[in-house]
Amino acid sequence: MDYIQTILDNIIANFDFAYMIAVNVLTYMIIKLVDYLNKEKSVSTLIKRVILVCCVAVLALIYILAGYTNYVVLLNSAIAAPVFYSWVLRPILKKLKIGYKQYDENLSI
Repeated sequence: MDYIQTILDNIIANFDFAYMIAVNVLTYMIIKLVDYLNKEKSVSTLIKRVILVCCVAVLALIYILAGYTNYVVLLNSAIAAPVFYSWVLRPILKKLKIGYKQYDENLSI
């Protein structure tokens, strides 16, 4: 049991989960806005990645300006944010049929 507790303590100490969630929510909202502005054209993967990188940079800058000094945790969280979305949030959202495309379809019904 001590091994599991040590692993969990290290995970909690090395990642800022609030930052990762904020990056994912902000990225999702901006992609949704771009998708709405594009109308029929879908948002390309490149644009989605550029939006993600911009969100990571903006939120990191906000954290740093607010006095956050643990840069290693911030970098770890920035790298883990898209992985967290792909492996944890996206399957949950798909199961609930919530996606930036499916959301509009569910509202129109």
